Amino acid sequence: MILPRFDLLEPSSVKEVCQALQTGSNARVIAGGTDLLVNLKKKVFSADILVSLGKVSELKDMSFSDEKGLTLGSAVRIIDMVDSPVINTNFPALTAAGAKLGSWQIRNRATVGGNVCSARPAADTIGPLIAYGATAVIAGPDGTREELIETIYKGPGQTTLGKGEILQAIRIKKPSAGTRVSYSKYGTRQAMEIAIVSATTSVTIDNGTCVDGKIVLGAVAPTYIRCLKTEEFIKGKKITEETAEQAGQIASESCKPITDIRASADYRRQLVKILVKRNLLNSVAGN
Repeated sequence: MILPRFDLLEPSSVKEVCQALQTGSNARVIAGGTDLLVNLKKKVFSADILVSLGKVSELKDMSFSDEKGLTLGSAVRIIDMVDSPVINTNFPALTAAGAKLGSWQIRNRATVGGNVCSARPAADTIGPLIAYGATAVIAGPDGTREELIETIYKGPGQTTLGKGEILQAIRIKKPSAGTRVSYSKYGTRQAMEIAIVSATTSVTIDNGTCVDGKIVLGAVAPTYIRCLKTEEFIKGKKITEETAEQAGQIASESCKPITDIRASADYRRQLVKILVKRNLLNSVAGN
């Protein structure tokens, strides 16, 4: 397969990126290019202009403080996120998800923003970001706005970003004491695996009781979903074997998986039960 012809623009600031995206009717952002270039070759979509983020240094910044939390520029590479001791210490589920994304070669090129903006229901980093309550900083011709990551998805491959807008950064507050987030995904290969199901659970434990929680599922609906009934069920309870099993059952009834080449809908529901239960028990065990 051969790449189609396109013009490449290399702006050096976020403002210039937003301006460049308005220069044509068919302009797209390119960061790592691990998805974009493949899709252009396959003619999944077309682009007359590619706007590179490679020279926009501020998009590669990564910072953390106890007061402000974590800020990840959208062009931070997955490998740099995975290798960050600060992220591994404070946001271990994000590290775990990044470490399972694609192959080493892909992680060395792919960016956090690219994975988030792919809007795929099986994209690895989205579940943990939702569970951590991450906010998207979106830059556009009229300035910047902020939106919770979980609300930017309209459907598979579709986000709320408008013409001339880009994901500038991701912000996550430091989790409160007693909050534990666990991520897992199931696939049939050891690498380059697209999740058949992924689950991210967040529980805040006080005196042995769950006082707050989030259950986030991937690859079981058109977009990532939160299982609100399951979250309500676990609040005020101790996370025991029985509670975790019931939570898994409720979560499996909340999703709308499809049958495709990788798994049947019923198989995915069974996986939801197992992964949610396992995550919850791992969280209270401190794993």
